Amino acid sequence: MAKVTVKLPVGAVTASGLSEIAVDAATAGEALDKAIALEASIRPRVYRDDGRMYAGVFVGGRNIKLAGGLEAELKDGDVLRIVPPISGG
Repeated sequence: MAKVTVKLPVGAVTASGLSEIAVDAATAGEALDKAIALEASIRPRVYRDDGRMYAGVFVGGRNIKLAGGLEAELKDGDVLRIVPPISGG
């Protein structure tokens, strides 16, 4: 297990006002699951209703989709950044 930080999306904070959550996790999916277990309000900002990813999740500036998706392995000190999609016209 790695000690990692999950940075919440812009505008999202925990009930105690934190913008990040520290968890122990081996994979990106496990880290997200543990962060959501601690702060359920971020789930709809990460996943769609059908369970597909809604937001981009980055570790070390790299999208986890390029590093194994939710199975991307983590190491101590990694920071997962949840970045909501940006659209406009």
